[in-house]
Amino acid sequence: VKMPYPTANEFKEILLKWPLDKVVAEYVFDGIPYAFRNQPDLQSLLRQHLCEALRLTDKKVVIVGSAKIGFSLNPDSFPRQFSEASDIDVLVVDDILFDKIWMTVLEWHYPRKGSHLGGEDGPWMSSMRRDLYWGWLMPERIRYKGLSTPESLKPLRDISTAWFEAFRNLPNYPEFAAREVSGRLYRSWEHALRYHVNGLRKIRDCLTAPQEGT
Repeated sequence: VKMPYPTANEFKEILLKWPLDKVVAEYVFDGIPYAFRNQPDLQSLLRQHLCEALRLTDKKVVIVGSAKIGFSLNPDSFPRQFSEASDIDVLVVDDILFDKIWMTVLEWHYPRKGSHLGGEDGPWMSSMRRDLYWGWLMPERIRYKGLSTPESLKPLRDISTAWFEAFRNLPNYPEFAAREVSGRLYRSWEHALRYHVNGLRKIRDCLTAPQEGT
């Protein structure tokens, strides 16, 4: 039976007993976020704002992380409790927006295909290739300083700017104003599922690893 907000110890038991994709579907992607448990309408308000700003449908926006379940699901900080200082992490799924970024990167890269990418071009392309491979991006963190022919990346800059403004110009509610609200863009729900399953797998592996001295 699903518990809306399990304790960290209860969640550990769930990790050990349930298939990880089911844990993600029921505890990470579904339900009212812990951060909004006393004001559930705030989830709809945040979704509506982001969908209008980014031209998405509300089924493509969910709250994840400690704001969703009440403690961190990052393998490096599990199970740190959600607190006044905690951020709100938002998962956005949209293949059209993702592919627009991908195609813009390809338009920039093709004229350089087969040649050495000097300066900042090489590291930038390696970073973008890695993120595109895993199927997720953080648009507002994409940087362009030092790149050659940056004008060909204007569609990408426009998306990055729109993303930044969408997450900075949130509705005037204390819960939003007091916290850092940031988003990660996934190409599909399957990409998002695999990312979060992998994080839970790392946590489960730590729980089942032999303890020193045993």
